[in-house]
Amino acid sequence: MLTVKEITTRIPHRSPILFVDRVENLEFPRINGYKNITINEQYFAGHFPGSPIMPGVLQMEALVELCWLLYVGNEHSPIKAKALELNRIKRFKFRRSVFPGDRLDLEAEELERDENEHSLTLSVKAEVKGEIACEGFLEFTWH
Repeated sequence: MLTVKEITTRIPHRSPILFVDRVENLEFPRINGYKNITINEQYFAGHFPGSPIMPGVLQMEALVELCWLLYVGNEHSPIKAKALELNRIKRFKFRRSVFPGDRLDLEAEELERDENEHSLTLSVKAEVKGEIACEGFLEFTWH
């Protein structure tokens, strides 16, 4: 398990662009964590007044951060990445809205790794109460 304090020692993201509150399971090649969605999030002021919804791009950002945590600073990672760069988003679907008060459960799993090209493909998913909020595939290169 990783707390926010431990998360910030592994990745450079900081508030207001830190969307992983806790990592619950980190056993390569899979990672699970979550983000508690509160009405105090800055983006709710404009998205949307009177009907706040977490933007899909921020749900995706949370999943990207989770992928970073699987590789960067993880002693069990088979690669020694200092940073990941998102290169491609494939077959990504948004299936459910995310509201203040929700807990966004996050999951990522490595599907493919090319050591020569320094590329990774991961399956990612975010859920609220067992319902899929978004899912798809993210491709990265590492440095």
